[in-house]
Amino acid sequence: MSGRDTGRETAWWDLSRSLRSRLVAVAALAVAVALAGVVGVAYAAVRREVRNPLDEQLRAHVASLRQQAAANHDPFALRLVVRFGEVGGYAQVVDARGVTNPVEGQEVTLPTNPDERAVARGTRDEVLRTARIGDAKVRMLTRELLPGYAVQVAVPTATADAQLRRIATSFATFALLGVALATALAWFVSRRALAPVTGLTETAERIAATRDLTVRIDGAGDDEIGRLAASFNTMLGALEQSVGAQRQLVADASHELRTPLASLRTNVELLHRVEELPPDVRGEVLDAIVGQVEELTALVSDVVELARGDVVDARTEDVAFDELVERCVERARRHWPANAFDLATVPVVVRASPARLERAVTNLLDNAAKFSGDGRPVEVRLRADGTLTVRDRGPGVPEAALPHVFSRFFRADEARGLPGSGLGLAIVKQAAEGAGGRVSLRNVADGGAVAELTVPAVARHVTG
Repeated sequence: MSGRDTGRETAWWDLSRSLRSRLVAVAALAVAVALAGVVGVAYAAVRREVRNPLDEQLRAHVASLRQQAAANHDPFALRLVVRFGEVGGYAQVVDARGVTNPVEGQEVTLPTNPDERAVARGTRDEVLRTARIGDAKVRMLTRELLPGYAVQVAVPTATADAQLRRIATSFATFALLGVALATALAWFVSRRALAPVTGLTETAERIAATRDLTVRIDGAGDDEIGRLAASFNTMLGALEQSVGAQRQLVADASHELRTPLASLRTNVELLHRVEELPPDVRGEVLDAIVGQVEELTALVSDVVELARGDVVDARTEDVAFDELVERCVERARRHWPANAFDLATVPVVVRASPARLERAVTNLLDNAAKFSGDGRPVEVRLRADGTLTVRDRGPGVPEAALPHVFSRFFRADEARGLPGSGLGLAIVKQAAEGAGGRVSLRNVADGGAVAELTVPAVARHVTG
């Protein structure tokens, strides 16, 4: 493992960097909250069980004192009858004014409050609370003794409090151990669970560092991580294919540009001796330069179109395919005046990028006119399902070349003497696939070839 990997492994507590650390922190926090709730409820239940005997003891003593006061009809006779302090507690009588009278022999005076004086007045039944006498805590119960008097009894809670502190310490220790154990288990489990993510991250880093798009992530099962790895591999494959296609496009374009650039340079160099050239030769050189510039312009335009990629154009819209074909045919008639274009269409609407679709149709028409030759007709037919057929009357395509006619820069041997870059049909294929359609080319038995471009129709175009 590299030093960087070691740092990533050991810095699991760094919440800002590690997904594993965040998962562990969340798991530990969840366990801590759950344990805090459980321990809190358990401690409350234990505390109630520990204090209940004290409260019951207080109620029993109050009942005994009330019986004796009722028998003597004298609330102060308690100091002669009961010495409550002998059992480790305290007792006193309080009247409605708040005057207190501890039992005989008791030096401690219990605290009173308005609620307890209300008991002496008979407006409250009882008051049970925890009070403090000096540094000691006591549990104290106040109840009516006789009309106008209340009796207060209290017992120290030192023993119960010590027991509760031991229980609280045990519960806290248990909770801390539980959180520590949960954290350790979460770290271990997350390490195994996130191993595929770690592999994916390392692969992505390796690809970023080496630019090697052939690297793939090993399969990680059918769970979410496995699907993520599969999607990542699919993305890498598509990216590798796209980069490869672009590299091939650049290489092919560079190769195709060499010849016209070399010829153009030669003709431009001739201009240095333009005064020495005969007028007719001078005109031929200038015409050649203009033609080569036009050829370069067309080639660059085609390369730019292909460089946009084989993706669906986001600017698609409903296009009246029949009207678009009619416009393209009118333009082709002006560009190829020696050829007759026989057009027959039906109204149909397709979903496509208008610019790309128009470029594709234009390329098909130019290709058919170029191979038909002068004076030969080009048949153009558009069917209601969005299928456009363009038939020329030329020599057809050699059978060996048919599988490659839609490849970039491909030109059959018979076509190398004709103008063009070999990108026209590749652009047609890209436009067709971008619109969810297809394109094909086949020879016809009685001569010529038929190009068929199909773009799925979405509705009939109704004209007024």
